[in-house]
Amino acid sequence: MIYRFASFNIRNSTAADGPDSWVHRSGQVLDLLRYYAWDAVGFQELTGVQKDAVARLPGYAHEGISRDNDNNGEHCSVFYRTDRFERVDGGTFWLSPTPEVPLSVAWGSACIRICTWVLLRDKRNGRSFAFVNTHLDHISEEARAEGAKVVLERIKNQFAEIPVVLTGDFNATPEERCYRDITAVLTDTRRAAGALHYGPSGTFHGFRPDAASWGNLHEIDYIFVSRDIATLKTRTIADRDDRGFPSDHFPIDAEVDIP
Repeated sequence: MIYRFASFNIRNSTAADGPDSWVHRSGQVLDLLRYYAWDAVGFQELTGVQKDAVARLPGYAHEGISRDNDNNGEHCSVFYRTDRFERVDGGTFWLSPTPEVPLSVAWGSACIRICTWVLLRDKRNGRSFAFVNTHLDHISEEARAEGAKVVLERIKNQFAEIPVVLTGDFNATPEERCYRDITAVLTDTRRAAGALHYGPSGTFHGFRPDAASWGNLHEIDYIFVSRDIATLKTRTIADRDDRGFPSDHFPIDAEVDIP
C-alpha cells in the first residue's frame, strides 16, 4: 500500500521572530497542509496554540502531549488521516533513562525531549504500522546519541513485528553518531536505493533570505523507515510565498510502499 508521510518542524509560536512569527505564518502553514494532505505528519516544536490550529483541519486526528506533560508546551504530535487510519494505541515518552517519568531529562540536554508514537491500522486492508516522531536536543551531542538509543530501544521492544516510520528533527547531520546508530537499524528514505529525491538535501534555513542557495542549508530533518518498507520518492519542500517561508525548516516528505 502506498502512503505519503511528512516531517515538519513548524517553528514554535513563542519565539520572537518578528515578521516570521507564528501569527504571520499560520495561514500559510495551514494552506500548505491542506494542499499536500499527507496521510500522516510528524510535527516538531508544535506548541498547544499551534496544535489546536492544525487540529481544526478537517479529516485529521492526532496523538501526543507536550514535553511539559500538558497541552501548552512543545509537542511532537503525529497527525493522521481519519478516512484511512484508525488508532490502535499510542503515547509519549521522555528521552531519558526513565522514559515513563514525565519531565525527566538527562545527558546535558538543553531542553526536555520527548518522543510520540501511534500505532495505526489501515481501514482498507487491516494492516498496522507504527509512526514514531521525535525532536533530539540542539546542544548536547551526547543527548542526541542517548536519546536516539531510547527511541531505537522502544522500536525494538514494542514494534519488532510491524513496519515502523520514524520522523523528526534530529539536529544532526549524517556524519554524527546518532544518525549512524539509527541507520544501522532503519533506512534513511532520502538515501534509499532506487528512490527519487527532489529538492535540496538541507532542511534548516533559519528564515534566511539566502536559503535558495541550497549549499548553505543544514540537513537535520529525516524520515526513516524499517527495512521492510520500500521508498519510492522523497522531497524537500522548499516552498515559500510572497511573505516568506512557512517555517525555519523545510518540511520533508516521502512516498513509501508498506507491504
